[in-house]
Amino acid sequence: MNAFKRIGAVITAILIIIMFLSGCWNRRELNAISVVLAMGIDWVDNQYEITVQVSDPSQMSINRSTGQRSPAINFSERAPTIFEAIRKITTKASRRMYLSHMRIVIIDEVVAERGIRNPLDFLFRDHEVRPDFYMAIAKGCSAKDILAFVTPMEVLPAMDLYKSLKVSEHAWAPTSAVNVVDMMQKLTKDGIDPVLTGITLIGNRKKGMKMDNVKQPASYAEYKYTGIGVLLDDRIVGWLNESKSKGYSYITNNVHNTVSHISCPNSKENFVIEVYKSKAKITPSIKNGNPFIKVELRSEANIGEYHCQADLADEQIFNQLQEAARQEQKKTLEDSIAYVQQKFGADIFGFGEYFHEKYPRQWQAWKMVWPEVFKNELKVEVIVKSELHKTGKIINTIHRQP
Repeated sequence: MNAFKRIGAVITAILIIIMFLSGCWNRRELNAISVVLAMGIDWVDNQYEITVQVSDPSQMSINRSTGQRSPAINFSERAPTIFEAIRKITTKASRRMYLSHMRIVIIDEVVAERGIRNPLDFLFRDHEVRPDFYMAIAKGCSAKDILAFVTPMEVLPAMDLYKSLKVSEHAWAPTSAVNVVDMMQKLTKDGIDPVLTGITLIGNRKKGMKMDNVKQPASYAEYKYTGIGVLLDDRIVGWLNESKSKGYSYITNNVHNTVSHISCPNSKENFVIEVYKSKAKITPSIKNGNPFIKVELRSEANIGEYHCQADLADEQIFNQLQEAARQEQKKTLEDSIAYVQQKFGADIFGFGEYFHEKYPRQWQAWKMVWPEVFKNELKVEVIVKSELHKTGKIINTIHRQP
C-alpha cells in the first residue's frame, strides 16, 4: 500500500513540474514579428484599406546613423474584411503583424458613415489586440495619409499622435480622447450615443510626408485634432465646433483643465480664465409626462489674462467678472445641448442613461423612440455655479489705465 502511495506522489510531482514547464509553448521570437503601433482604416473601392505602422528596431538604437532609414514603416493592403487585409500584408512584409501594443486607430469619414461596428468587431474579437488604444476620425483626409505624416516631436508618428491626444484632452476641453472600451460600452448601452475626436492635416501634405518636414523649425505640414464627431448609434452624423465640443466635455465631466476668453463687463476687451476643477451633476425628472433634465455645473478657475480697463482689486469688479464667466459657461452648455438636439437627435450626453437608472418603467416606453424624445420632448435647465479665485502674480492689467 505504501508503495502505491509513493508511486502516486511521484506521478503527481511529475505532472506539477510539467505544468510549469509548458509556459513558452506558444512563444514568438522578436525577430519574427513586427510590433504595430497604429492602424488606419479607410474605405476604398468597396473594400477596407488597412494601413499599419510598425517600428524599425534597427533605427531605434542610440547609435543609429540618422537620415538613412525611417524609424517607422507603413504597410497597406485592401480586402473585403479587415482580418483578410492584415493577413495580406504578409505578402509585402517578412514579419507577421503583432497588434498587442497598438496605441491608436484612425478611421476615415467614409468608414464612420458606414458604421464602425464591423471594425470594432475584429478589434475586440482578435485575441492579440489589447483594448486600451485610442480612436479618432480622419477629417478631410484619409487615415493612410495621417499615418504617413512625419511628425515633429516624436521619432515614431504613432506615439506623437497618441501622446498629443492624451495631453490635449487634459489641457484643452474641446478634445475628447476616446478609449475603445468606452466606445464599446456606449454602443451597447441604452440612452447614450458615442463621439470621436477628429484629426486632420494642415499645410502641404506631400511635403509633410517627407523627412524634410522636420528639418526646419516651421514644418511644411502638421496634424491637428479638431472638433468632436457625433455618432448616432455607430454612424457619424456631423461635427461639433470648438465651442460646442467644450460644452459636451463640461456636461460629461471630461474637463480636467482648460482656458476660455470672456468679454469684459464694461468694455470690448477680454479676460481669460483657467478652469482647473469642474463637476457637472445631472438630475433627471418627469414633468407633465415629459422628460426633464437639470444640469448643475460647479467649477473653479483662475484669471490667466486680464485686459479689462477696471480695477481688479475692487470686490464689485471681481464679482462682475465672476458673473460674466458664469454666463459664458452657461451659454456654452446651452448652445451645445440645443445644437445636438435640433441638428442630430443623438444623445451624446447620456441623458437617457440617467432616465434608465431612475425611471426604469418609463424608460421602457421611451427606449425605442429615445432619439425622437430627446430631440423634440426633452427640456434641459442649465445652472452654473462657478467661482474665480486667484489672479496670478499681478493684479491689474499692465496696460495704461484711461
